[in-house]
Amino acid sequence: MSRLQILIAEFQKITPFSIRFKDESWIMKLLNVFVVWYNPDFMTRYTTILGNSIYLPKRRYTYQEEESLMRILTHEMVHLLDQKRYSKPIFMLGYVFPQIMALGVFSFPFLGFWSLAFLLFLLPLPAPFRGYFESRAYAIDVLTAHPETRVATLRYAAKDLCSWNYYRIHPDEELMRDSIAYWIEYAEAGKDPVLTKVLLTYEMVQEMYES
Repeated sequence: MSRLQILIAEFQKITPFSIRFKDESWIMKLLNVFVVWYNPDFMTRYTTILGNSIYLPKRRYTYQEEESLMRILTHEMVHLLDQKRYSKPIFMLGYVFPQIMALGVFSFPFLGFWSLAFLLFLLPLPAPFRGYFESRAYAIDVLTAHPETRVATLRYAAKDLCSWNYYRIHPDEELMRDSIAYWIEYAEAGKDPVLTKVLLTYEMVQEMYES
């Protein structure tokens, strides 16, 4: 078995999940209609979880660089375990808050034109819960990166989270760096059960393969 296969098997022991592909999924193609205007790379560069499924861009993606895919799956495993801890509804609602509040516009029959005020939630307002979930996952990205690239990985992660790719989670990159750094410290100290379990599993597989 390859390292990737071993990692997937070990992660499956923690929580069951399936690996699917965006270009083969009508759900992802439909979702892309709503996000392509602010994240044109949604279908080609980003991995997404929905329920217990991890959606990779394409099937051939699984045959590309093994180390990169291992780190991607480790990132997504943090999301899966956070989703399991908080429940799927709370995780999903938290992830799309506050923009999800724009759906209040459908209260028009009851509130009249006042309901149009809900459209203000479509603005790139700070998303605290999305920032929380992504900071935790990106902390693992930094910890699984080569030691010489960890500083650059941290900077890239903070910049990406503040970009339109994540609907501008927060306007302050420094704050996002601090948030990721906070979870890095927690993971290294073994203070967070999810981060610690994911990181130790990744490191265990790496050690098994090297030995």
